[in-house]
Amino acid sequence: MMKKLFWCSIALLTFFTYSASAQTGKEKTGALLWEITGNGLKQPSYIFGTHHLFPLSFLDSVSGVKRVFASSKQMVGEILLGDMATLAAELSAAGMMPQDTTWQMLLSDDDYQLVDKQLTAMFGTGLQSFGVMKPSMVNTAYTAMLYRKMYPNLRQDEAFDLWFQQQAAERGIEVIGLETVKDQTYALLDATSLKQQAADLVCILKNSEYVEQNSKKLNAMYRAADLKGMEALMLSDDICPMSAEQQIALVDARNQRWLQKLPSIMAAKPSFIAVGCMHLVGKKGLLVGLQKLGYKVKPVLK
Repeated sequence: MMKKLFWCSIALLTFFTYSASAQTGKEKTGALLWEITGNGLKQPSYIFGTHHLFPLSFLDSVSGVKRVFASSKQMVGEILLGDMATLAAELSAAGMMPQDTTWQMLLSDDDYQLVDKQLTAMFGTGLQSFGVMKPSMVNTAYTAMLYRKMYPNLRQDEAFDLWFQQQAAERGIEVIGLETVKDQTYALLDATSLKQQAADLVCILKNSEYVEQNSKKLNAMYRAADLKGMEALMLSDDICPMSAEQQIALVDARNQRWLQKLPSIMAAKPSFIAVGCMHLVGKKGLLVGLQKLGYKVKPVLK
């Protein structure tokens, strides 16, 4: 759970033998950019796995990504990022703790003191400030700050997802969101009970060094376009394992909803699709899902 929740938390904070037959559904690896053809498409579309807080300059090292983006007729992202002020307001509202719930109701005295101490060490203030937020919102803030301390030169305003949408808007092509802010915040902030959210936060605070180690591994694998390695890392034994409910809400159910929307989107116009790279991988990932729908996917390597 720790590894997936870290990845999804980073995604949320952005507001603020390769070619196989369609029937096989084999898992793909070895590239971040994939061409989608077949199943009646007159022109190819492309899907790119983003890292939500990776330096924008990295795109220069991804073969073909700017070329195929420039030739696409519409841009597809997880959510529309055009109005950041509105997005921030919606995120803030969704992250507020219900008035009938307190942190003392969710944590033991010892864990309450631990959370307060760790937040104060990271931010200079503890639950007297963060106590109005849901635990998953606090988790998001903590893991994102941890990431920034690890990579101090990172600029959040250069996130891939935002850059692609801004460039599309400048070119005058349509930008489509696969889900709403409400959909995305529900997956992270409301799909799991507050009690479980609090327990997850405590586990991450107790194991912050493990979080750092795994984020470094994920970064190295992303840089190497090793989707199979990233999936294996996510599926490996975790100090704080993710429940089946969390896996469905954060990844599987969202992938299924997107796979229902993508066929009509791609049929309308050649599309450049940019979503978090972890949505591409695995037996329930988008690459396998697109194959099962009858498309052919192959890596763009030049």
